[in-house]
Amino acid sequence: MASSQDAWYLSLLGLAEHFRTSSPPMIKLCIQCLQAVFNFKPPPRVEARTHLQLGNILLTHTKNTDLAKTHLEQAWMLSQMINSFDDVKFEAASVLAELYEQQKQMTLSKPILRKAIELSQHNVYWHCRLIFQLAQIHATEKDYQLASSLLGVGVDYAHISNAYYTRVLFLLSKGMLLLIDKKLQEVQPVLNQAGHLIETWTGGVYQKEYLKVYYLVLQVCHFLMAGQVKSVKPCLKQLQQSIQTIMATDDGPTNGDMFLWMPKEHLYVLVYLVTVMHSMQAGYMEKAQKYTDKALMQIEKLKSKQ
Repeated sequence: MASSQDAWYLSLLGLAEHFRTSSPPMIKLCIQCLQAVFNFKPPPRVEARTHLQLGNILLTHTKNTDLAKTHLEQAWMLSQMINSFDDVKFEAASVLAELYEQQKQMTLSKPILRKAIELSQHNVYWHCRLIFQLAQIHATEKDYQLASSLLGVGVDYAHISNAYYTRVLFLLSKGMLLLIDKKLQEVQPVLNQAGHLIETWTGGVYQKEYLKVYYLVLQVCHFLMAGQVKSVKPCLKQLQQSIQTIMATDDGPTNGDMFLWMPKEHLYVLVYLVTVMHSMQAGYMEKAQKYTDKALMQIEKLKSKQ
């Protein structure tokens, strides 16, 4: 039976959740309840989780990023000392690193992610997600070589972990960075490997077509950058077929493979835009205008849903 002290903080957590999920949410009261939990010296797991909840709520619903940062730092520090506490530990690391990145404090963001990557090798989802996050920071800093190297580590880890979808996603992300870095000779072997894995894919249709769209977009960009405009047409035809299959299917990735390059509605816009790029380079200006209009219509639809 819970002690009176346990009953107090458990009641406060329940009350905080009630205020958070009310319609409309009563965020101020939710925050007050969560802050009151610390007065009852809860167990380390409850303390760490409460700090994470407060950090997330303050980030989402207030402008008090300094207080949010303090709570996230506490959640990260406490959770590192607790075994089998992955959801809190790695979410705290990820959100805190993202906050530091937004504040241009990359020197604080990167060590947290490196430590979290080291601690998460047993957890496929978090290990892959944290590698993607750190690679993104290096790419933002234009350190494409280090970002590509990290994605290469992700390729190997996903392969060993039987996360086949994520393995291809890491490969394609590496190919995209090589394109951005204009290393055109290095791109094709990476795309060839990814293309072979997609063609021999035995998983779900949605995942296969999703990866195929990413692959074909990169292939189109590669051909256009290399000046091979005539090689683009077959890729565009396949792209249009794949995007139609994706839009008609609702079967997203699961387990350790829960990653998306971008939402399918955004992919739809992207297919229009690469078609515009090809049409302009090939001199088909009317076609370029037609697909520009289609892309703008799709963007307006997305805006209206927000």
